Amino acid sequence: MMGAVSSPRHRRGVVVALAVVDIAALQLFVLAGIRSHHETTALTTYVRNAIPLTVSWVGFSFLFGTYRRYGFSTLWRTWLVSVPVALVVRSIWVGSPTGFAFLTFLIVGLGFTGLFLLVARGLVALTTGRGYPKR
Repeated sequence: MMGAVSSPRHRRGVVVALAVVDIAALQLFVLAGIRSHHETTALTTYVRNAIPLTVSWVGFSFLFGTYRRYGFSTLWRTWLVSVPVALVVRSIWVGSPTGFAFLTFLIVGLGFTGLFLLVARGLVALTTGRGYPKR
């Protein structure tokens, strides 16, 4: 069926769009965090925050098949594992926060990355007409 919504070409386009907006959402989270804490916008500040999050997201995306079987269940699993791992790695690398402040950092980080990812995925669904396979 030519031009069908479920064609391989359409699916590939949706998968690329999802991967791009997921990474972009995570980068926006990093930039928002830097801005909200009035940190310098030096490249090193961005890198120390973005690398753990991006590497963790990409690694767990491959492990959980986030873009092979795209949908909320794989997004949720990837988010729930990759973000805490990234925040732990980032905190070890930077040396802060620790103790109760780390717990706050973890809760805020999970909340806002989740929000950014859901908004990004929602935009893909709106602009592509679907974004998620029929069940």
